[in-house]
Amino acid sequence: MTRRKEHAKIRKEVLQKVALKVRRTGVKRGFVSQRAKNDSELKETNLLRVFFCLKEASPLTKNDLCSRLNLSRPTVDRAIAQLTEHGLVKRDGRSPSGGGRRAVLYKLNERARYAVGGDLELPELNLTLCGLNGIPSASKGFTVPDNRVADPGKALEYVSDSIRSFVNEEGVPFTRILGIGIGIPAFLKGDTITISGRNLPRWVRVPAKAILEQQLNLPVFIDNDVKFMALAENHTLGYRDKMTAYVALRKGLKGDIRMGGCLLLDGEVFPGGSGNAASLQHAYVEAEKLERFLQPGSAPSVSREMAALVADSLIQPIMHMVMLCDPNRLVINAAILEQAEEAFVEEIATRLTDKLKSEFDWEIKVNMAQDRRFGCAKGGALFVLQKVFSRPAALFERLIPSPHS
Repeated sequence: MTRRKEHAKIRKEVLQKVALKVRRTGVKRGFVSQRAKNDSELKETNLLRVFFCLKEASPLTKNDLCSRLNLSRPTVDRAIAQLTEHGLVKRDGRSPSGGGRRAVLYKLNERARYAVGGDLELPELNLTLCGLNGIPSASKGFTVPDNRVADPGKALEYVSDSIRSFVNEEGVPFTRILGIGIGIPAFLKGDTITISGRNLPRWVRVPAKAILEQQLNLPVFIDNDVKFMALAENHTLGYRDKMTAYVALRKGLKGDIRMGGCLLLDGEVFPGGSGNAASLQHAYVEAEKLERFLQPGSAPSVSREMAALVADSLIQPIMHMVMLCDPNRLVINAAILEQAEEAFVEEIATRLTDKLKSEFDWEIKVNMAQDRRFGCAKGGALFVLQKVFSRPAALFERLIPSPHS
């Protein structure tokens, strides 16, 4: 064999060995990489399970968590340590004595993150700050200046500035805000809003969500105000209905009364195909019909008469919603009727009962709304929390940002 052929043989053998080593190393590294990825995902899943368990049933001991979630003690220890490190969980004393050493109790730190809710009924702006438990920690009212109301850009800039000022006044770092939910008595199409009214001609197809997200650098959810009012009512009263219908009477721009509706399915807004389920558009009472009832010092008999007149105008859309959707409960917010509100709710309840019994022999609970002040703003914050908690992967990223982000 010549020297050249010998060198070629040796070179071929070396290259074969190198190639074999690369293949073996690649397979091994791929296996390790996949196993590491699976381990990481499992740890993240267990972390979220512990977090949600404490969210629903605080306070609990580590042994409680092991039992409820069927997790090992080391797994729970790691999750608690990480959640505590990021301020999402905190100690809450010790469990009652059972004869031995009392175990440490852990609970959700509801002030670790916040959601802001808003009610924009121009020129009024109401804001509410809620912790992770959905309970308001602060609320405040603002008024959009007259020289900004008609200009969507200037009005929304005032909204952004007010939100930042409000959060700052409460001593909460803006980085702890998960998102903003704002209810508006407007027509929604996609991510744009339109407010009807001759004095607001520029509020047509306004990209309010995009504008506010750019200004605040946070997720912004904008929806009809009645939906957020329904969420707040359901949360405050603790209803556990499969289906809840909610209607609210609001003042129109011309002195009329307009009615909007919403459906809650298992406590969450049912949007329908395009977000307008149960919106009850064109349900209103003309201002001319109301003039004689708006005199101060009206007698109870006048309140009854007003309640009956308003019920005449609104019973049909309410009836249609109830018969089509079969809710377990109907909640009515008619606070704008003042002393006639109770009579109006009774009138609607009586008419519904009579009609439903004759048609289907069913019953429906009819309640007057109880959650009034800042209801829409509170509902906006609750909507943000529902959105965040419904997406575990996004929740993990929002609650515990990557150290490299």
